[in-house]
Amino acid sequence: MKVLIVDNERHILMSLGRCLSDLGYDIECCDNAIDAKQSYEAFRPDLLIADISLPVAYTVMPFINKSRGNTAGLELLKYIRLIKKESTPVMVVSCHSDEGVFNKSFELGVNDYAKMPLSISEIEARVKRLTGSTRLCLN
Repeated sequence: MKVLIVDNERHILMSLGRCLSDLGYDIECCDNAIDAKQSYEAFRPDLLIADISLPVAYTVMPFINKSRGNTAGLELLKYIRLIKKESTPVMVVSCHSDEGVFNKSFELGVNDYAKMPLSISEIEARVKRLTGSTRLCLN
């Protein structure tokens, strides 16, 4: 199974990537919405784990709503669900406490929304549920 992890914080990418790799998942990591869009197209993940607060260059991703501030993760979800019309399971990991962002995520078809900070074991359990896996982390 392939998992695309998108977060602009390197330590989160490394922690998630290491644990999920230890579980046997094929991992690809991106730290921005532009690379995530390209990786999504090329990698074709079975699961997307993404932060909502991602940096973006608007000239490269013209479908991004500039008025939403630093929520390029939502725009990435719009791209996947509304433009590509794909149903890849998506888990959002975010520090956002804004109910509007939370609600918009689910309107866009997010399968799970986890507020940071999270333990690796909690993320592991959520990933297993979304992928139907019974693998154990080897940490």
